[in-house]
This record gives sequence, C-alpha cells and structure tokens, in this order.
Amino acid sequence: MGEQRPQLIDDLERAWAGDCNLLLSLYTEDCRFEDKAFGLVHEGHEGVREVFNFSFRLMPDFRVRYGRYSMSVDAGAVEWTFSGSFHGDFEGKVHQGSPVRAEGISFMTLRDDRIVTNTDYFNLAALAAQLKDSPTDVGRIMQQG
Repeated sequence: MGEQRPQLIDDLERAWAGDCNLLLSLYTEDCRFEDKAFGLVHEGHEGVREVFNFSFRLMPDFRVRYGRYSMSVDAGAVEWTFSGSFHGDFEGKVHQGSPVRAEGISFMTLRDDRIVTNTDYFNLAALAAQLKDSPTDVGRIMQQG
C-alpha cells in the first residue's frame, strides 16, 4: 500500500462528503449496489442515488473515510469507516444527532475505471449497540413535533 492511492478511492471519499453527481459518475449505468448488513440491493444510478439520499437524510453530516485497499483493473476491495450524527427512529427510539461510527469493507467489480458492482459488509450489531446506548433529547423532539 506504499503506492499512491487510486483516484477512484479518492473520488469516492470526496463524493461521500456530499457530492451525489460525482458519486454517480463513478458508477456504470447498469451498476448494482448491495448492502449485506441491511439485506438491500439497489440497481442503476437511481439505486445509488437512493443510497446517497438515505444516508444523508439519516445523517446530514455523513462521511466515509477509506483505508486499506487492494485494486486491480477489474476488481477492488477497500476498508472504510463511516460516521455521522444519526437523526431518526431506530428500533423505536428517536434520535436527534446521536453520533455513530461503523467500519466495513466494500468489494467492487470495475469496468472502464467505473464501478459495476459494489457490495458492502459491516457489523450492523455494533451500529445498533451505539444507537441503543445513545441518549436522546426527548424534550427537543417533542417541541419540534
């Protein structure tokens, strides 16, 4: 990993800082985005846009940082950490900015330097534990409701 990080990974990190158009440009039109932890599959650019919008709706300050990677011309794997302040309901508990962090890995297939398939794996139980143990601001939620 001593060599310069691939442009694709740099671009993914910039895109997950809030640039949906950049993110879409990194995927082929016929792409498939799969989240194994949630058991969800999203197809095409519309599916990637759904993942992006969902992430930022729940965590307006959502960010992904990429770490170790292995890349070839037609495939890659990269470790990542996402973080943000969770806003919304999780298992009956309402959150208004509870900090969360999760580590995972993405496996990708590539065509012409763009992502054809992206499969994410992460520990959903660890994320759930953070939200379960997180305090909520019930008074502020009730005032806004």
